[in-house]
Amino acid sequence: MFNEFYARDTSKKIRAVKQAKAQKGERVNGEAPYGYLIDPDNRNHLIPDPETAHVVKQIFAMYVRGDRMCEIQNWLRDNEILTVGELRYRRTGSKRHPRPQLNAWYNWPDKTLYDILTRKEYLGHTITGKTYKVSYKSKKTKKNPEEKRYFFPNTHEPLIDEETFELAQKRIATRQRPTKVDEIDLFSGLLFCGDCGYKMYAVRGAGTLERKHAYTCGNYRNRARNDMLCTTHYIRKSVLKELVLADLQRVTSYVKEHEQEFIETANECSAKAVQKTLTQQRKELDKAQNRINELNILFRKLYEDNALGKLSDEQFAFLTSGYDEEKKTLTRRIAELSQEIDNATERSADVKRFVALVRRYTAIEELTYENVHEFIDRILIHELDKETNTRKIEIFYSFVGRVDTGDKPTESISYFRQIGADVKSYAI
Repeated sequence: MFNEFYARDTSKKIRAVKQAKAQKGERVNGEAPYGYLIDPDNRNHLIPDPETAHVVKQIFAMYVRGDRMCEIQNWLRDNEILTVGELRYRRTGSKRHPRPQLNAWYNWPDKTLYDILTRKEYLGHTITGKTYKVSYKSKKTKKNPEEKRYFFPNTHEPLIDEETFELAQKRIATRQRPTKVDEIDLFSGLLFCGDCGYKMYAVRGAGTLERKHAYTCGNYRNRARNDMLCTTHYIRKSVLKELVLADLQRVTSYVKEHEQEFIETANECSAKAVQKTLTQQRKELDKAQNRINELNILFRKLYEDNALGKLSDEQFAFLTSGYDEEKKTLTRRIAELSQEIDNATERSADVKRFVALVRRYTAIEELTYENVHEFIDRILIHELDKETNTRKIEIFYSFVGRVDTGDKPTESISYFRQIGADVKSYAI
């Protein structure tokens, strides 16, 4: 018994010391992220590893370019880049898992690559307190949520710039499986139905010409397996490419010619949108907090009745079970709303970043995976209006949303075989 209490007390002291170090931004564990080395003169400082830093840069460059994960793995294997575990073993002699066979030294797992692509340390920041011990009796650890971690910006030399990192996160969040012809679609993760909000599916066959490739609503395509009905929202890929390219050229040309006017208009629109969202969220937050107060009063009254013998324990448990679940749900929602309100208060449309992005391109003559995903956040495809033979498409640009230049909407006219007439598609 004495040993158990002693071990528990010692474990608490160790955890307290580690937490104090984490709060100061000091390194608790003695290993640097892949691509960095620990500075021998200051153990809390990282310096780029000349042997592996270029590998991290290449992984990010290939991923944001639209290369599939297997293509990145093939590049690592062809260039005989040792895996993280094998490199650690050769440098230190330590290993967390059994050492792989000779022919597997260069076989990088998907998980390792995704871990690298999501680490903010490559932006030059330090994040501590990522995990915590379940118990002093166990070696198991669990991940801390983002709000419980400690963030220290600009503590060492970055390997990746902000734009590349955010583009990688965007692709990770919307990543999809390759098509049947083993390629990532140009608009992968960007297309959504304008009516039901479901993602659009690519419709293509192996060996078919690109002019026959198209997109359709995922809800309509899966209508046999779900209860929600929607229409096709069918649109040819060639039509969409022509429209998006023309609208992208319109927006970039306007920003270059009227930069100051664009910044002022975008900031004003962003402030209005943020204010509208904040008003709705604050109303919902007030409603949830009032309901929590009502539940607390009900709990107190039921507890008093139970303590005075007016309610049996079984009746008390039955009456409070439903309230308890509602209270937990409301508490979670209040925490989410509070976080959203804090973020919305601090965040506005990053117009300057969009302007800087436009400056990087002299002219956009064709669409590539990289420029499409850099400039565009999402695209909404609306159903064809068969009375007027028109189709509306909404394009939301990164950082700024929809861009209204005051010009006539970008249009594209194409023949639609299903109705036997020309259809005018326009982007707003």
